[in-house]
Amino acid sequence: MRFKKFNPTEYVMVVKKGQVIREGLGLSLWFNELNTNIVVVPSTAFDGAFAFDDIVTSDYQSVCVQGVTTFMITDYAKAAKMLDFAYNPSKKTEEKSAAALKVLENRINNIIKAIVIREVSKKDVREAIRSATEMAHTIQSALSCDEALEKLGVSIAAINILGINPRPETRKALEAAAREEILKEQDDAIYKRRNAAIEQERIIKENEINTEIAVAEKEKEKEEKEQAMRQYIQKCELDMEMQKEEHQQAMEMKSMQAQMSLETERQEKQYALKERAVQKRIEIDNQDMLGKIELEKKNKEFTELEAANAKIRADQKAYAVAELVKAYNNLNEKLVEASAMAQMSPSALMAKAFMNIGDNANKIGTLNFTPDMLDSIAKGFKADED
Repeated sequence: MRFKKFNPTEYVMVVKKGQVIREGLGLSLWFNELNTNIVVVPSTAFDGAFAFDDIVTSDYQSVCVQGVTTFMITDYAKAAKMLDFAYNPSKKTEEKSAAALKVLENRINNIIKAIVIREVSKKDVREAIRSATEMAHTIQSALSCDEALEKLGVSIAAINILGINPRPETRKALEAAAREEILKEQDDAIYKRRNAAIEQERIIKENEINTEIAVAEKEKEKEEKEQAMRQYIQKCELDMEMQKEEHQQAMEMKSMQAQMSLETERQEKQYALKERAVQKRIEIDNQDMLGKIELEKKNKEFTELEAANAKIRADQKAYAVAELVKAYNNLNEKLVEASAMAQMSPSALMAKAFMNIGDNANKIGTLNFTPDMLDSIAKGFKADED
């Protein structure tokens, strides 16, 4: 008889005569090793690594797929049937359990490899390298419904693809192609940046031109509005001026009509007054005519009397003149002339002398006038004028 206390992470099944009489996690029990078999199945999760370096893509390139699988035994009875987890007190149970788990890991890896080969063969090398996450989800989805894993009593907790790596030659070729693509993208980026700069410059210039056009249009619109406003103001002023002129013309017309009415009334009054004055004048003229007739009769008598008197006076004057002429005829001319010259001014005497010289010019041979003589003559005339 032996006593054994198992760990809580170990699922223990006690078998007698091929029947499980007791099972559970972390059992403590007495058993007879002669007629009792004990199966100890680990209940914890285990990590299994895999690396498949002979996977061929659709473009016939070899890649290496590396990953880690996290699995655990969920159906202990199925696992105990498929693997050897028998407990042997005389041997190291841990090594036997590790060997069984290694076998289980290899079986799981074989299933995963089949899935990886199927999926990688559908993609080219570039797609395969970039499909690590997608590959992990695909493998986990495929394993969740795999009948082989179900028979093994195992469930997959997680699948992680650590890398999908091509061969060194392929890697270099891909790196070169990628490098060229990156350089091309760099050139494209430089080209796009330059084009963007040129485009921005064009946009800026277009904006400046559009701004200038908009400003010019605004200025033109402003000028048109100002011109329209000026025209409106001029029209209003013209309308006001026309209204004012019409009002003035109406007022002038009314004033003229009033003046014409007044003038007509005044002319009618004047005409009436003139008619009355003419009639009165006619009456007065008739009376004057009668008075003038009487006066002319009296003037005729007076004129006849005055003519007789004038004739008498004319006869008297004619007699006196005849007597005076007789007296002058008897006078001496030289004496009369000397008397007249005695009353004349020096300048008049000089003028008389020059007249006499002119009358007798044909008798004069030579006549000399000195400057002093002319100066005295001029002074004499000036003195007479003063």
